[in-house]
Amino acid sequence: MSNSLRNLAHANAGMVVTIDAHNYGPLADKFKHFAGLEFQKQMEQRAFLAGGKTQAALAQVLTDFLEDRISLTLPATSYIPGMVSYPLKEILGHYITDALKQAFQIFGRKMKGYVTKEAKLLAVESRTSSPVRIPRTTDTRMHQQIEGLFPAGDGASYAGGIVSSAMDGEVTADAVCVYLRGGSK
Repeated sequence: MSNSLRNLAHANAGMVVTIDAHNYGPLADKFKHFAGLEFQKQMEQRAFLAGGKTQAALAQVLTDFLEDRISLTLPATSYIPGMVSYPLKEILGHYITDALKQAFQIFGRKMKGYVTKEAKLLAVESRTSSPVRIPRTTDTRMHQQIEGLFPAGDGASYAGGIVSSAMDGEVTADAVCVYLRGGSK
């Protein structure tokens, strides 16, 4: 990763694959509306166990991932808990693995040098934003039934990243100020 000066040895990026009922459908009978969360939980548990029950990330060199090879060595990383070489498709499954491979191959054709043995994949980071939306009213931005609760950002499923969360938080903070002043805008 690179801190504010953007001058460190490592950079990071996230790749997002859409998951839907096609992937977690078999869990729907037991977990109903929470089948997606159970799918996520099971993937995280498999990764935790595969990583030796530590916070070490499962990792694979990008070229090895694309060729279905175990990475015998891993380039350095800024991820402090460390890495464990592991065939990621065993955790991610075929659908996610195939989607990632397709994306990396397209990136590699469009951006020379993108696919390299210096790049590594760390997994599993399975959360982008909350899959469950906490309801709020449009005008006050307050929860519909709990006065004084102002759901905001990606944790409440009103944003999907740092910038959109900040924007939602700023507008919601203004609504909190109006509420605390006891009036409207």
